[in-house]
Amino acid sequence: MLRALALVLLVANALLLAAQFGVFEPLTGAGSGQPPQREPERLQRQVHPELVRVLAAPAASAALNAAAASAAQTAAAASSAAALSCLEAGPFGAADADAAERTLRDAGLAPGSWAVQKTEEAGAYMVYMGRYADRETMQRKHDEVKRMKLEVEDLRNAPALQPGLSLGRFTSKAEADAALARMVQRGVRTARVVTLKQAQSQTILRVAAADAAARARLAGLRLPSGPGFVACAGDVAPATEAAPASASASASPAASAPAAAASVASSVPLKPASAGAPVAQAPAKASTASAAPVTASASR
Repeated sequence: MLRALALVLLVANALLLAAQFGVFEPLTGAGSGQPPQREPERLQRQVHPELVRVLAAPAASAALNAAAASAAQTAAAASSAAALSCLEAGPFGAADADAAERTLRDAGLAPGSWAVQKTEEAGAYMVYMGRYADRETMQRKHDEVKRMKLEVEDLRNAPALQPGLSLGRFTSKAEADAALARMVQRGVRTARVVTLKQAQSQTILRVAAADAAARARLAGLRLPSGPGFVACAGDVAPATEAAPASASASASPAASAPAAAASVASSVPLKPASAGAPVAQAPAKASTASAAPVTASASR
């Protein structure tokens, strides 16, 4: 009986020794034609083995604490960014813009906490002939203008001016008046300039970084026109965009430390050592988180 047990132990040790030297790797396919994954070959095949440093236990603990502090700072920065929003109101006309700014001042907002963005919207002016009694008269005038080699078109989608002819559209009254003067020199007698839309100035009030208190104050304001303060055009709500990053960055240091240790262990396998023995650590990388006419002028 003892002889059989000794024989079994001897065979088991022989098989274990053969496995250690990779004798069975061709049979299992684990090798895949590559050299066995044992030390020191594994360390030599690392991408940058020269970057691996062996730190003493106190130095390793200090490095893990520094990584945890960096993660906490990233989480705090993300949380602070998520607490601010960009809000804007408008556009307001020239008369309403002053009233809207006065409303902000009366609500207690500091003058420098919002920005005023003004845009000039061009007007619309047309050199016009008409209105004619019937389409036959309009067609006759159309042919006369064409013989003068001038651009002319029949008006459509403008009931107040039809039947009539357009000899050109312009964004300023000065341009329209100058064009009419040139046409008169070429023989046009009954054309005039009509205003389709007046040029106007528009103002938008923008609060680029509104915290929770400012958002609540702005929501309660009654402005001269419009829906009030809303999210800036083309802007994504910071809380929605920053939530995943904040959740990821707010992971506890206790959770990040084991992950760092596991990464080190997988890069440089070490044999068990007693307390105070050196600990291997890889260098940490920083994480990055249609129009109606209004007026007529210059009748000829």
